[in-house]
Amino acid sequence: MALAAIYVQLYRDLPNKYTASLLVLSLALLLYAGTSNPVVHNVFGFRPRPNIGAFVFLPDFFIGLAILVLLYQSQT
Repeated sequence: MALAAIYVQLYRDLPNKYTASLLVLSLALLLYAGTSNPVVHNVFGFRPRPNIGAFVFLPDFFIGLAILVLLYQSQT
């Protein structure tokens, strides 16, 4: 949410295609994080993902890493 807020502020100051794409990317990642949450799955009645070890954890780890990199780049 912090990344999306930063990109909204950046888009207000400098509205162009690049900042709009950063805003869309951050919102897409935010939606991914929300929809991959098991609590959301239980609220809507879906069964949780099968437990197959690291293959469940690694994609979420890399998405989190991408968010951290984008957050770092937006602060510099």
